[in-house]
Amino acid sequence: MVLYVMLGNLKSEAFSTLDGIEDRDRRLMTLMGSLGGKIVGLYYMIGRYDFVLIFDMPDKENLVKFLAILGKRGSVRTETLEVVPADLFYKISREI
Repeated sequence: MVLYVMLGNLKSEAFSTLDGIEDRDRRLMTLMGSLGGKIVGLYYMIGRYDFVLIFDMPDKENLVKFLAILGKRGSVRTETLEVVPADLFYKISREI
């Protein structure tokens, strides 16, 4: 699996139903699992981004499905980054 970090901001629609955010997060976990992914961590933040989601996804196809479903729901704006494990980076740095 490939590890990703998603930085996100809640849109006004999400804030207008803030009392349901726990249920929304549970649905997110269910969706992730249905696509073969796994949430490593979900944190809400103060600052430039409202939340960070760290997750594994088995392949790009399911990643795109996940992102499309989130986009279709329209309550968050996200930026998703693929993570390179430090061990892999160290290995490559020794080879060049």
